[in-house]
Amino acid sequence: MNTTSPVTKPTLTYFNVIGRAEVARLMLEDAGADYHFVPVANWPDWSDDKARLTAAGKLAFGQVPLYEEPDGLTLVQSGAIARHLARKLGFNGADAHEEALIDQANEGVVDTITAMAEPIFRTPAALQTEAKQKLVRETLPAHLAMFEKLLEKNGNKGAFLVGAKLSYADLNLWVALELVFARVEGSRDALLGAFPAVKKLIESVSGRERIKAYIARDVYTTKTGQP
Repeated sequence: MNTTSPVTKPTLTYFNVIGRAEVARLMLEDAGADYHFVPVANWPDWSDDKARLTAAGKLAFGQVPLYEEPDGLTLVQSGAIARHLARKLGFNGADAHEEALIDQANEGVVDTITAMAEPIFRTPAALQTEAKQKLVRETLPAHLAMFEKLLEKNGNKGAFLVGAKLSYADLNLWVALELVFARVEGSRDALLGAFPAVKKLIESVSGRERIKAYIARDVYTTKTGQP
């Protein structure tokens, strides 16, 4: 990967798996943006690419995802990238009121991701079955009940957490749950059967024309990672 070449269009650099860059990538895809995805060569040992990107002054915190624009903007930190693209591409509500509520909803999704990360990614293999069962039986239902209420309060307009159009918070919840569905057998039916509004959100995102086409392209080497 040549990290010193001029950026001629929006460029997103990340590992070649579903993970922290996915919300940004989904916004770019859904908006029909002309962008370039640069897969980091190796993970977890990406030292060569990391050294080149750091030497180029692009990794403020030594992490990817990395988002770059032709005007010189360089961003790391997935939340900062997502909020920037949400504002730029129209995934942050119709006004300041909705923007604040979307940010609030997204922070709730971040809490959900934190709760699911331990049993899915950090629990030893011998204990994962029990940890995943607890995640689906107890932890996630408690979280999804709150999102169900937000959707109901919003009038479930097209299955959005806030307002009448897709937001980056909706996409973040979709990514989080699709990751669970891929890692925990039977979790899709168990969870979505109990939360019809959340189910509608998931199906609504999956059915969007450009996102559906993106999923069909099968772009990743693995669908279940989140480094």
